[in-house]
This record gives sequence, structure tokens and C-alpha cells, in this order.
Amino acid sequence: GGGRPAAQHLDLPETGSADEVLFSQRCHDCHVPPRPQDKPAAAWPAIVQRMQSHRITNGLTPLSAEELGRIMGYLQRNAKDAT
Repeated sequence: GGGRPAAQHLDLPETGSADEVLFSQRCHDCHVPPRPQDKPAAAWPAIVQRMQSHRITNGLTPLSAEELGRIMGYLQRNAKDAT
């Protein structure tokens, strides 16, 4: 041990929460997870659906309806324009 924390996890909101962990694990299957605060809430549904399509195309297990709901909630409540 003793290494620095992974840079891609330093700036995610709700660090360590069940929804943040799910988001980080699923997104990290293919890429560094994005920061929810980088985009407005309205932008996330199309992005998440596009990534779901990529998962299927790449032979990964699609996200369940529950996972999609939790990830979408996490992204939207932490989005750039969230109040």
C-alpha cells in the first residue's frame, strides 16, 4: 500500500456512498468515471443510455433497471445545475 489515491476518484461527490460506489464501478468497466458536476442534469439521461448501448455492444452485462435508476439519480442530484 502507501500509494496515492487514484486521481479519478478524488473529485466525485458522495464518495463512499452506495450510489457513488455503484457508479464508479460500472462506469470504470470501460473508462474513468465522469464527474457529475461537469454536466447539467438534463444531459445525463442521453449519456447514460449511450453508455448502456456501449456495454451491450462490448459484451458487458447491461445495467439493471435498478442500477440505471440509482446511477441516474446520483448523476442528476450532483449535476452542475443541481440545487
